[in-house]
Parts: sequence; C-alpha cells; structure tokens
Amino acid sequence: MKLVEEFIQSKSGNMDVCEDTYFCNEHFAAVIDGATSVSDRLYNGKTQGRLAAELIRKAIATLNGQESIDEIIAVINEKYKELYKALDVEEEILEFPYLCPSASMIIYSKYHHKVWMVGDCQLYCAGKLYQNIKYVDEVFSEVRSIILQGELLKGKTVEELLGGDDIGFQLIRPLIQKQYNFQNATPDCHLSFAVINGFPIPPELIKTVDLPHDVEFISLASDGYPKIMDSLEETEEELSRILKADPLCIYENRSTKGIANHNRSFDDRTYIKIQIK
Repeated sequence: MKLVEEFIQSKSGNMDVCEDTYFCNEHFAAVIDGATSVSDRLYNGKTQGRLAAELIRKAIATLNGQESIDEIIAVINEKYKELYKALDVEEEILEFPYLCPSASMIIYSKYHHKVWMVGDCQLYCAGKLYQNIKYVDEVFSEVRSIILQGELLKGKTVEELLGGDDIGFQLIRPLIQKQYNFQNATPDCHLSFAVINGFPIPPELIKTVDLPHDVEFISLASDGYPKIMDSLEETEEELSRILKADPLCIYENRSTKGIANHNRSFDDRTYIKIQIK
C-alpha cells in the first residue's frame, strides 16, 4: 500500500492538542478520531480523545496483518485494560462512562480487502461516499440548531455567537454526557452506537464495507469533514465553502459544535488517500 495523499489539521491550529491521527503500513490503513471530551478531565496531561487516539494507533502497529475486526478490537481493548489499571479509574469509568478515553476508527485491511467503520468516519471508494453518522448526534445537532436559530431570531448576530461560548453546545452538553449510556449498547436500540473505549463492541454496530475487487484507490477520513471526495483538494474546497456558508454549523452542516472562538474549523480533521493496488 502507498499513501498518495495525507493531511491532518487541528481545529484550533495547535497540533499539540489534535485528537485525530492516522496509520498506514503494508497491512492496514486507518484514521482514528479521538472523541471530544465533555468533561474537563485530563489523563497524564492529555485530553481523553488524544489519549485514546494514541493508544489505538500504537495497538494497530503491533498487528500481524491477518486479524479480523474482532481480533483488532480485542488487541486494542487489552491496551485499554492496562491503561485503566495504571490510571486507577476502573471503577470510576463504570459509574461515569463519559470519562472513558474513546475514539472512532475507520480501518482498511489489505488481507481481508475490507473497510471497517467503528463510529463516525468516512470512506470514499470507486466514486461512492460511505458515512457512519450516529443517530443520537443527529438528534442533538438538531437541538443545538434550534437553540442557536432562536438566538439569531432574538437579535444576536453570527459574529456574537461565534465570539463567545457556544451556548448551543453548553445547553446540550449534559445531554451528550447521557448519550454515553448508548455506547456499545444493545444493537436492538436504535440509539446505540459503536466506539472504541476498552469495552466489547456488538458486531452489529460495526459497519463493514466489502470493496470491489478492482478498486485501486480509497480515501479514509474523520468526521471533521462534512463529506469527503476523491481528492484532498476537492475535499478541502468543499469544507471551506461550507465553513463560510454555515460557520455556526446549524444549517447545511448541522453539528453538536460550531467553530469556537479563534478556531479554524468545527473539529479536527484527517484525510488519507491510499493506493491499494
């Protein structure tokens, strides 16, 4: 496999706090998106999302190349078990699931010629876009949109809403903490979603894409892009257009968060294009 294009950017511009990362060797290519924290907890001076992304990347590097997604998750979860024991938080995270360092991941296996999507992530392949959006995020994004549209109707300006604390996010923050009850929960519940956090994931919550036999290139990305395209240039141009058209992320690109004061975008973003043949 060959990396044709690669790009990673922190939403703030400070790469030291970026919660995205990626990985590529002769066996696997992956984009890992550490979840934005809804608490102020730091572990070893790192946010929960950054810690999770780094742990997962290191775990993937230990794989031999023939593992299934269940085996990959098992290897990662062993690393999590060691981490939770070292941090002495094993009991606390059971009571407060939102304190778990967690991440989404999209990973391509050359051996299996499949892409597995765990949580929010994107794949572009053979002219088709694949996404894996959480339903619960769509619900909370709608609530935040209603809150901010109401502020605009009351006379607030876009600039005022961008310049202060995101009132929409602050109001839905307690709700987002409650959504962690649905992490890796029963697939019978339409609110359940997969996340890598050290706990078992029901296989039904992992999206599998069997790639066409003759596909030569694939692109993987985090959800820091509203949607991705065949090239990085096209993808960045589309993001730029959307950020200008909807900086609050309440219309075309409804999200649980907008562009925070002085930030460059609404989320960290990563895009990689790989030649697999």
